[in-house]
Amino acid sequence: MTVEELKRVNLVELLSKTWNMSFRAEGGSFVALSPFREETDPSFYVACAADGHWVYCDHAAGSNGTIIDLMMRAHGTTDFSQARQQAEELVQQSGLTASPPVPIAAATHPADPEPDWEWLCRRLRTNDASPCAEYLTARGLDAELVEGLIDRGTIMLNNQDGSRYCCFAVRDASGRLASLSNRRIDGPSDRDKFLLGRQHALCAHWDRLAEAKVVYLCEGIIDALSVLTLRGDACVLAVPGANYDLRQLSLPTHAKLIDVFDDDPAGRAASERLPEAFPGHEVERFDLFGATDANECLQQRRWSNSNTAGGNGKLSVRDRIAIALSEKPSRELAREYGIHHSRVCAIRKEADAILATAWSDRRPGRKAEPPPPEELLEKDRELDQIQRALDMVTMRKDWLELEVKQHEQRDDEVRRGQRKKKRQKKARRKSR
Repeated sequence: MTVEELKRVNLVELLSKTWNMSFRAEGGSFVALSPFREETDPSFYVACAADGHWVYCDHAAGSNGTIIDLMMRAHGTTDFSQARQQAEELVQQSGLTASPPVPIAAATHPADPEPDWEWLCRRLRTNDASPCAEYLTARGLDAELVEGLIDRGTIMLNNQDGSRYCCFAVRDASGRLASLSNRRIDGPSDRDKFLLGRQHALCAHWDRLAEAKVVYLCEGIIDALSVLTLRGDACVLAVPGANYDLRQLSLPTHAKLIDVFDDDPAGRAASERLPEAFPGHEVERFDLFGATDANECLQQRRWSNSNTAGGNGKLSVRDRIAIALSEKPSRELAREYGIHHSRVCAIRKEADAILATAWSDRRPGRKAEPPPPEELLEKDRELDQIQRALDMVTMRKDWLELEVKQHEQRDDEVRRGQRKKKRQKKARRKSR
């Protein structure tokens, strides 16, 4: 049997015949006592996913997946070929065959009124999600945003095989659960992330998407949350990977699209496909400031701009000019640059004072011609180079001071040693 055929074998019938397990229906799934430990409250769930694959979730053992994953768990192996062979032997022993493939229409719109993974979602919501909050805020995401998503049940903790995963509930515009996207926080597992269910885009504000004038498109969920941290209450769509068919997205007709795909070969390829998928939309590239993705951009800007709790780190001249000229609210700019909103107000007041002084010092007569934008940019670059050179000089000075201090300490030790030897020699002479 092929792997696809093995995954479509009815697990309820298979485990009932071979492992003598007794299942009962519960919603859109089946539940039984865990075969891996003694228990009185059933925690072993089995269901048929939208793509026709039979999957299980054992909350007692902390594992889930297809029949291949079940064999790995049962026989304590991580070898895929061995687990596949054991699954084939178990199916042959039962005399069962694979269910027919699910048609595309049925996979896209399953007839069952309850989503296939709602039963697991309800279980995961009972877990303490504080490890997820710590993991996401450590990656620079806004704590209030993360707590709000945890309260809504979008972010949950999934414990599996001794590893902890940050689990995101991906729902469609109607609120139906499409999938559970899992990203490893810590633990021995070699799976950094995995998906339960079908691929689907995630949006924190489906209700506002139809009227949105600007839509941000990201390559992953954490990147989307990073954009929400940077841009506040923006309308952001997270697609499940750079190879996702963008034509599946239903976007407002005249919305401006902001491309926030990763700056890598796959992300750049998705950026090239974006205008082709939505030819009537204006597309603008999001400035990642040299970072690979939105989350790296968020972490770099917050690290460089928050040396103290008040966010009093250094800002480049270009950043200061952008803040002074921006019409965005101060709190939104503060989130974007990772500084306190009071500092945004201070920069704007400083800019107003500089302009007022410059205008008051001007004499009547011919208007001064402003320098072209390229000259301003060149001045900015020169200032940045000077700042970097000053930083290097400061580092060199600190290093030299440290070297001098170490040499002085070594000289002191040598002198102390010499004095000690003289005292010892003088003591020996007296003793004679």
